[in-house]
Formats: sequence, structure tokens, C-alpha cells
Amino acid sequence: MIGGYQKMKRSKFSIVLAIALIFCVMVPAVASAASVTMAYDGGTLNLRSGPGREYKSNGTVRDGDSITVLSYGEIWSKVQTASGKTGYIKNLYIDDGDGNYASGTSYFESRYSVYTTASVNLRSGASTGTAVIRTLSRGTKLTAMGTNSGFYLVQTSDGTQGYVSGSYLSRNKVSGGSSSSSSSSSSSANTKTVTASYVNMREGGGLSYDVVRVLPRGTVVTVLKKGNYWTRVSYKGTTGWIKNTYLK
Repeated sequence: MIGGYQKMKRSKFSIVLAIALIFCVMVPAVASAASVTMAYDGGTLNLRSGPGREYKSNGTVRDGDSITVLSYGEIWSKVQTASGKTGYIKNLYIDDGDGNYASGTSYFESRYSVYTTASVNLRSGASTGTAVIRTLSRGTKLTAMGTNSGFYLVQTSDGTQGYVSGSYLSRNKVSGGSSSSSSSSSSSANTKTVTASYVNMREGGGLSYDVVRVLPRGTVVTVLKKGNYWTRVSYKGTTGWIKNTYLK
């Protein structure tokens, strides 16, 4: 009788444990409340259908928008907007109180050029534990946008943003490496005027890049580099690319 009772007790315990495990699997992870944070007020980001620029846009989010992080990735995370749209944005644009991402970044009022002093990783967040976006060679020229716990938020010449440890950056030009700002396109230190009603200034020279600022007709921008189809310009501290057809 005692043995039968113990078997029955173990059987009931196993059933309860199995039900508990099934319940745990069925309950989804709690989503994280966050907001969009960018180095430029009023900037917009494409909400991508997948984790990369090659995916189509499901819409846009703006600086300061409230979002819910549904799942974190190494460089891109899946989010949901207040209106219910879902898509992916880069981790460095997510402010959820986690210092590994953009949270805690102090943005500079005026950006300036820095150079890498060694081969260094451009990371998705302000920590060595975050994913590597790419490796930069010694002497690469970058634009410093802000700082976070010893890391600098920087932008490469093609508009890619990420974090680099301040230990590997210098404001003085460093020899012995190739600069990411080098290009076969001609450079000119002049200004041009926006000719269309509203023109998107993008992170890079292509429609797949995120919008960093929208400029109205008549805006005067400084030309940093002119390409065959896109021109890299600067306006009030923001650097980006505009199609040549919208400039004169």
C-alpha cells in the first residue's frame, strides 16, 4: 500500500510539472517598452520588414516615438510602434535603459572628425559585448556624434553609424591606413540649394538608406563630396546624401 501511494504521488507530481512546463512555453516573453533615440531632432528611420537595409520599408519611426521591443537581435531588433506596425530598426536607435545600446549617449552640439589609431571594431552598442558591424582600418576618418561610457558614437563616410572605443580614436590625422572617406568621386567645397518641395537627406547614397533629415525647397547645404548620382552634404551639423537631381 505504501509503495502504491508513493507511485501515485510521483505520478501526480510528474503531471503537475509537465503542465507547468507547457504553460511556461506557451507564455510569451514580456516585451520591453522603449523609445526611438537619434542624434538629430526630428529625424526619421525606416521600419524595415527584416533585419537589414535590403528589406522593404513598412513605414517610418521618428525621434522620440514610443515603441515596444518584441525581440532583440545583435544589430537589428524587431519592434512595434504605438499604432501597431511591426518591423526592424538598429539597436543603436533604441532607448530602453540598457547602456549596451543608445541609452546614456550624450550627443555633441557640434560634430567633429576623428581618426582610428589602430584596426578597431565598429560595434552596434557602447560595449565590447555588442555585435561587430565592421572592422575599421588604422587611419579611418570618422565623424564623432556623441559619447557613451568611454565609447564614441561615430559615422563613417558611407553613413553607417556605430560605436568605437575612445581609446582608439584621435582628433589628429593618423598615417599608415586608408581613410573610409576616400572615394573616386570628386569633392568640392561649395554650396547648393534644394530644388524640390521636400527632399530626404539619407545616411548613404541610395534609396535603401535611412532618412536623417527632411529639407524643404530653398535650403542651402554645404557640399562635401559629389558623386555621379548622389552628393554628400552637410546641414546644421547633420551629414547625409541627397540625389543630384534635387540640388542646383
